[in-house]
Parts: sequence; structure tokens; C-alpha cells
Amino acid sequence: MLSSILALLHSLFYPHSCPGCGEEVRGKGVLCDPCRRGIWHPRSFQPLSLDCPHLDGLFFLMDYAGGIQKALQMAKFRGREDLLPRLAEEWRQGVLREQRFHWHLVPKIRLAATGIPTDPVRKKQRGYDLPEEIFRPWCRQEGYLWENLLIRNRSTRPQYGLTPEERKKNIKGCFTLARQENLPDIVLLCDDICTTGSTLEEAARTLKRGGVKKVYALALASGN
Repeated sequence: MLSSILALLHSLFYPHSCPGCGEEVRGKGVLCDPCRRGIWHPRSFQPLSLDCPHLDGLFFLMDYAGGIQKALQMAKFRGREDLLPRLAEEWRQGVLREQRFHWHLVPKIRLAATGIPTDPVRKKQRGYDLPEEIFRPWCRQEGYLWENLLIRNRSTRPQYGLTPEERKKNIKGCFTLARQENLPDIVLLCDDICTTGSTLEEAARTLKRGGVKKVYALALASGN
């Protein structure tokens, strides 16, 4: 609610500029059309191709480059809370346009969406969890239950700049389940960025050890 109010006030007094090129954006998204086209790359991955055996599918909407990279960095590190509804709108409109989910999500089966939890120290500094801010509005529209199923039980080093092996070691064992009982059968696991897939894989491993049958990963942007 607060982010929506801030975004409205910001739009009234300060026209939104595209993080990629600086041009004014008249729509509700975070990017102008030319910058969006430059990084538009909806794609699905087989989990084993990214060494993610505990995942059952992965879907990414954009390349992690250009304007979306700058927008996510601004939201993460510069306190740009006004960008959160615009990032959420990029995901919502993009998925609606692409209709790329080919996974067999059985009606009436117990399904929930959850986000990769932010490091507690960084969440306290930001005041929000970026994956939740991006994906929860879309889940609400689609009728998917959003649940905080994972807890980050310790601080980790930033993954940026680490080798794939260092990433796996850094993230190993850092998640625990928020509860042990009555978990959904299928989980949509959401994150703002996927690089090597090690964070999503570790989270999926934790969920499946708790009894979740299938875990599908979603990311707004990816370097893969």
C-alpha cells in the first residue's frame, strides 16, 4: 500500500524517466518501449541445463541488462521504493503478453507462490522484500496464494562476483522452512534476478525436503 501511494505521489510531481535512456515513460511500467525491446527475452529452461535438479522448470522474462538492470539496482541499493509498482507491472504485463507457462498446473491442487527471502540485514535496510513486491500483485490478480514459506537463517555474501562453486557454497544451508506441516503440493518460486540458478536451486532443495512435490522458478530478469 505504501509503495503504491509513493508511486502515485512521485508520478504527480516527478514524471517517471526510463532508467535505460532517461526518456519519460507514460505507461505504468518502468521502461520505455525501445529499452524494453532491447532486453526482451522470454524463455524457459530445463532444470538440468542449469544444474538445478530440484527444480521442475524455470521461466525468465528479460535479460539482466540495460534499463531493467539499472531499475533493479536502484530499487535494491538506492531506496527507490517508487519503482516497485512499476517493476511489478513489467512482470504482470509481460507474462500476460507472452502466456509462456506450459507447466501442467492441475486445477484445485494445493499451489502457492513464494519469494526468495532477502537477507535479514539487507531487508531491514531497504524496508521491503523485492521479489514479494514484484510478484505478489500478479499472484493476487491470478488467484495464486502467496505465502512466505522460506526463512533465510543466516546472512550470506552478495552473490555478485562469485564463481559458480563459490555461489553454491555461499548459499548452501541458508534457507529453512517457515513451517513444517501443511505445505502446498506445487510452489512457484519467485526471484527478481537469476544468474547461475544456485539460489533458486538451494531454495527448491529446502522446499522438496519438506515435502513439496514440484517447484517451478520464475525470475523477472536473468543473465542466462
